Amino acid sequence: MSSPSWRRFPVEPGLHALEMKDRLQERVMEDTKGASPAALVDYFRKASRRFWQEVGCACPESDTSPMLVHDADQSPASD
Repeated sequence: MSSPSWRRFPVEPGLHALEMKDRLQERVMEDTKGASPAALVDYFRKASRRFWQEVGCACPESDTSPMLVHDADQSPASD
């Protein structure tokens, strides 16, 4: 992280990034517990829109093409 591009982000004293990541990860797990693949996609699309609104930028256009979703329960059985 010594790249010059990181200089534009000021150091924030007292910021505990790993603790914050863990709390957010727990929240996502709670919010999406038992969600279908379609509901997960919807959850993260909405979260992405909220992020871009909070940052004050336009949300990038979404790719509406089908996504590849691997579901272990529906994968063909190995012989």
